Amino acid sequence: MVIYGDYHTHTIYSSGKHKRKHATGSILENALFAKQKGLKEIAITEHGFSHKLYGLQRKNLEQMRKEINEAKLKTGINILLGIEANIISSEGDVDLTLNDIKNFDFIIVGFHCFAKSKSLKEYFKFFLPNILGFKRKKDYKRNTLALLKAMDKYPIDVISHPGVKMPIDFAEVAQQAKKTNTMLEINGKRIAYKENDVITIKNAGAKFIISSDAHSANRVGEVRKPINFAIKNNISNNDIANMGKRINYKNYKN
Repeated sequence: MVIYGDYHTHTIYSSGKHKRKHATGSILENALFAKQKGLKEIAITEHGFSHKLYGLQRKNLEQMRKEINEAKLKTGINILLGIEANIISSEGDVDLTLNDIKNFDFIIVGFHCFAKSKSLKEYFKFFLPNILGFKRKKDYKRNTLALLKAMDKYPIDVISHPGVKMPIDFAEVAQQAKKTNTMLEINGKRIAYKENDVITIKNAGAKFIISSDAHSANRVGEVRKPINFAIKNNISNNDIANMGKRINYKNYKN
């Protein structure tokens, strides 16, 4: 199993400021490691704007685009400017404006405990139960509805690490993912799927995507964990959007 591209990678821009080293590696370094590992394409997907500790800053987007264009020329790797945006409410709102969306080629959305909620009410209603690890019926229902609404509202390419810190009904999510052409990630670090979840997603016809979630340049393309998971759970190449082929994305025009 060989992936065409790694569509979930971070650089020093995920720290918000270059002084903070939550993520290490430049855009060029990510591309160089991708080339070394035989990849054809990568996405730079920094943490969303509302991430309290290391969110992307809008003022860096112009410089990032410049570095992406330079790295493309130097490496021959196609590079997408993406973002790993945050779900910030039970209504499926994410930390992107309509103008923001125009600036990105590729949009990942996921739940992160350290993101800033849309309101204090949403913190107690949506964030806190997930932070505390509640898995009541109403938590599944609330979280699932938030994801369904997010996929309906925004041109989301990928749901990152589905079910991690946010328990969901995979049957409903998979049906919406199929309808909206949204891929469900098999993450290089965190995988919440159970065997029955995989069967449910495959039966719905939704596609998986394998990503590294690299926070250092040398981890770009390191997807042994998700590939082993795919093999163990009988997920075929046809079920994985980036397995040996370029994916379809909603915003990017080559």
